[in-house]
Amino acid sequence: MSETSRLSMLDEHGGRKRIIPAEVKGKFRRRRTYVHFVLLTIFLALPWIQINGTQAVLLDISARRFELFGQIFLSHDSPLLFFIIAIVALTVMLTTALWGRVWCGWACPQTVFIDSIYQRIETLVEGNYLERRKLYNSEMSTEKFLKYSLKWFLFLIVSSLFSHSFIAYFAGSRHLIEMMWGSPQENWNYFLIVSGTTALVLFNFGWFREQFCIIMCPYGRFQSVLMDQQSISVVYDQQRGEPRKDAVTDNTKRGDCVSCNRCVQVCPTGIDIRNGIQMECIGCTACIDACDDIMRKVNKPAGLISYNVSTPHSKVKYFRPRIVAYLLLILICLFGLTFNLSTRDPFSIIVLRGTDAPYQLSPEGLVINHFKLNIHNQSHASQVFEVSLPDHILEQSIRLVQPSDRYEVAAGDSKEVHLFASFSAKVVDERGKVSLTFQIHEISQKGMRLIEVTGVGPYPSGK
Repeated sequence: MSETSRLSMLDEHGGRKRIIPAEVKGKFRRRRTYVHFVLLTIFLALPWIQINGTQAVLLDISARRFELFGQIFLSHDSPLLFFIIAIVALTVMLTTALWGRVWCGWACPQTVFIDSIYQRIETLVEGNYLERRKLYNSEMSTEKFLKYSLKWFLFLIVSSLFSHSFIAYFAGSRHLIEMMWGSPQENWNYFLIVSGTTALVLFNFGWFREQFCIIMCPYGRFQSVLMDQQSISVVYDQQRGEPRKDAVTDNTKRGDCVSCNRCVQVCPTGIDIRNGIQMECIGCTACIDACDDIMRKVNKPAGLISYNVSTPHSKVKYFRPRIVAYLLLILICLFGLTFNLSTRDPFSIIVLRGTDAPYQLSPEGLVINHFKLNIHNQSHASQVFEVSLPDHILEQSIRLVQPSDRYEVAAGDSKEVHLFASFSAKVVDERGKVSLTFQIHEISQKGMRLIEVTGVGPYPSGK
């Protein structure tokens, strides 16, 4: 089987070929280091940042409560997820159409964690890429055992750190700290989830690595649908580089490629970018820095491998129909999200009929209807509510029975209140119904909400 007819991670027998990429230096390497540092800092810091007394990002699925940058969302706010998901999906489409797989090479967690943490641990423990390759191909020895043991121990520590930080987004950082100080028996569910996540992270970033990008990640499969010939990606200039040094005769003009294979040695997925754009390429730009370094050494201009369009020496057109369409859709979704957030009430009130009988009759002959009032406080401060009946309802001799006159609801909390409306059977109409209105007054913000419901009673005699 030829090199170009099989995946870069497979050998000639179909087994996994361990890829140990060489280190590389250059302008893109420096920029990616800065970007990775910022992304890692954001990932580790967000669960511990408090905004308006709430966690910066908390996705408490079990409680159906979501805290996003100072805003509290409850289960009934789920329609807003449409705008958020749409914006994320359209942004991925837009960036792919413009810059190819820039997400994979610069911001994907698979790349960020492996490139910035795990490979640096390997370099610290085992040495540079030549020493690591030599160690990998050598027989098991005391030195190899000790280095591998230390490496995997450090892998386990950082995997546990990342797993706990990840779970903090769903369990809450404060609750997570409390559980960590307690016994695992008190929180078996979270203990098993964190342990399983740690094992998965350790397996993926420590061993599976590039196989996830090549075998499992769906993004590499559908990127060709999102890209066109004007999409910028990592490309090799064949007109300038070919024929290569090892493919020319004495009478043939040679291209700039010196066949050093440095671009292949530094590739984290082991591909040869000179064979064209491939599914395994994650656009990490390591081959660009490596090739530019070689070109400087042989007194050739840089850019043999570069960020460019797939059509050689053609001008980039940023404003294309698909780009404009993506931008317009993103702006529409942003407007929809902004409008819904700006018009969103600080508290939500829902009135439901009780699950018991539609009505009951008291010994005095009054009709009693049972209702359940659900108050959701979506603000950042505790609120006090009063529930009453308006004057035009009281004039009909309809009375409200409730456990208290005022109800305090903490910030981001909910409260269920049982209300009982009592009235004479004379006020019901010929269908056995009467219109009721609950008046909910929020004291601190002086907000008023009128909730109309329908009371029921016995049909009037003769009907």
